[in-house]
Amino acid sequence: PAATMIHGSLSLVGRGGLARRWFSSTPARLAKKKGVFVAATGQHHGKTTVTLGLVSALLKKGVKVGYQKPVGQQTVPIDCDGVELQIDRDVDIFKHVWPELIGRYRDASPVAFPPNFTRMVLDGKVQSHELRERCINSFNIIADASEYVVCEGTGHIGVGSIVGLNNAQVAEAIGLDVVMVAPGGLGVSFDQLAVNHAMLKHYGVHLKGVVLNRVDAPKLEMVKDYYTKALATIGVPLMGVIPENDTLAQPSLRSLKKLLDCEFLCGAEMELRHFDHTRLLISAQELPTNPLQPKSLLIAHTSRLDVCLSIIRQNTDLRRETGSDLEMGVILVGSAPPQDMVDALREAGIPALFVEKGSYDGTGFKLLEKVLGFTHKHHKQDVTRILRTCEHVERYVDLDAITA
Repeated sequence: PAATMIHGSLSLVGRGGLARRWFSSTPARLAKKKGVFVAATGQHHGKTTVTLGLVSALLKKGVKVGYQKPVGQQTVPIDCDGVELQIDRDVDIFKHVWPELIGRYRDASPVAFPPNFTRMVLDGKVQSHELRERCINSFNIIADASEYVVCEGTGHIGVGSIVGLNNAQVAEAIGLDVVMVAPGGLGVSFDQLAVNHAMLKHYGVHLKGVVLNRVDAPKLEMVKDYYTKALATIGVPLMGVIPENDTLAQPSLRSLKKLLDCEFLCGAEMELRHFDHTRLLISAQELPTNPLQPKSLLIAHTSRLDVCLSIIRQNTDLRRETGSDLEMGVILVGSAPPQDMVDALREAGIPALFVEKGSYDGTGFKLLEKVLGFTHKHHKQDVTRILRTCEHVERYVDLDAITA
């Protein structure tokens, strides 16, 4: 392909007129703004969690904070001045929790990938350099009105490479250092970090520090000690070690409904309820020796009427005796349950989801495996849990070091 200059940047133009951005020198670099780019070594490693804590801490100090997710993948429709825009869902969450954040929706989420977007770029219908300039211009608008800007990346550092907008390229374009979120552990975690760090260095982006997320609490001090030693070999500081918090990590019924592609039988108003325990119930005979624990998510087959009646009885008895209940939830799998069972669950104040027979094996073990392997995603309506997440992050991360 032939080389050409686009706004001072070296690009490669191949067949179809596609401009691919590899190296750049932009005005944003010449006037570096005060802010940080929060990235991660992989999906579900805690970018949004750490970003929530950072934004919360800055706002508590009275800082005028701007927030941007330059490149998004999962979008929601938002009405902006009478025009419906597809905005990254994380931007929607941040704007809902903190309306005072600097930046319009269109600038906070300048680029969002719709279906078939990659093919549109590769076919030359969308130009990478135009998307890049949109990210830069939107960032500068937010930065000029803010005292500090927090940018959140997408996936691992390499996500977006096929369209010339990976996290390293974006961070370089807007002129921000990166703080990397990595999973708790040592060997595997550091290996993932090394791969992502190499891409940052390739684009000339400085790795300011590392935050470890969801570290096994009993191993926290050991992991902190050895990870600090490992990072010293590459001259990068450890800026936080966040222990696992089972309560914050548990998915809500709303998340499970989406995960399992199912519907509520009853109790949809309790969709944000989450649980400390998940249990597959095969028979009611288990309960006398292994009674139900409060805040349990129970999975049962619709044919096991004895199990459902036992669940309802225990919850009803507790409500009668104490005025409170077990705060449980139920996932029923199998054929459509009889209406009297649904009515009884509703009367007992127990929210229930129904997964049709055929989606999973009849025993419920595959469904249990999927539920246990699911990573919770934040919902904007669940403000209480979001604020608890912020407090958890603020307790274990050196936010002053990140923003220094």
